[in-house]
Amino acid sequence: MTMIRGVRLLAAPCCGARYAEPRYLSMNFSAHAFWTDGWRDNSLMPNGTALRRCTCGRFILMSDLVEIGTDTDSDLPQVSEVPEEQLPECIKALTEVPVEIAARLWYWRLLNHPYRHKYREHREAEEAATEAAWRAANPERKTLASLRWARKPRPYVRPRNSPFTYPPFEASNEQLENMARLTELLQAGGASHLPWGHELTLAELLREQGRFEEARASLAMISNDQNDYAHKLISKLIEEQEPAPMRYRV
Repeated sequence: MTMIRGVRLLAAPCCGARYAEPRYLSMNFSAHAFWTDGWRDNSLMPNGTALRRCTCGRFILMSDLVEIGTDTDSDLPQVSEVPEEQLPECIKALTEVPVEIAARLWYWRLLNHPYRHKYREHREAEEAATEAAWRAANPERKTLASLRWARKPRPYVRPRNSPFTYPPFEASNEQLENMARLTELLQAGGASHLPWGHELTLAELLREQGRFEEARASLAMISNDQNDYAHKLISKLIEEQEPAPMRYRV
């Protein structure tokens, strides 16, 4: 459950600009589906990497802002998120490693969006064909009893071992360049203080680049929680030598 009580009053370290942000007591990160690169479909909380742009034009992280107090309400603005179209400019202008990691991580996920569309279309078409084949093999038989008692038709149940395939993934030069630089920054330990699970992110980045042995070694250094779906799926995809970002539900 997401609970908000009042606002946090924040000051930018670059120019002293003041902002107000919701004061979260708890957060609900539920979503319709999760992807191995960290994207969430229909998430109850925004996707993002806490990358922001101050009114003075400087790119900063939410963690850079200094809390100067709390209030029940405020007319101060929220600090602006970086629009997608500004990410290339942001990345070229950056010199601070943590901010560059946040920008490139966000850009990595956005560049994966075209594949997500292909993936959804492919899966929907395959599932529709599987259901059509099942219904053809299990036609509804109307009997006097079923008509009399208005029995519901037999519900569709996805057969075991039904096809589950996905379209091929071919990263563009822009994606590969961004992933290579992001991998370099993560391997150098530049994200060790950041809140997201950068170790798992690194393994996924290596896998999407087709660097499966490195991905396997990186994943082996992370403890595998039995409930960690992403860890299990990434491990499976590494063994299958499949580079595409994958979707899963929790």
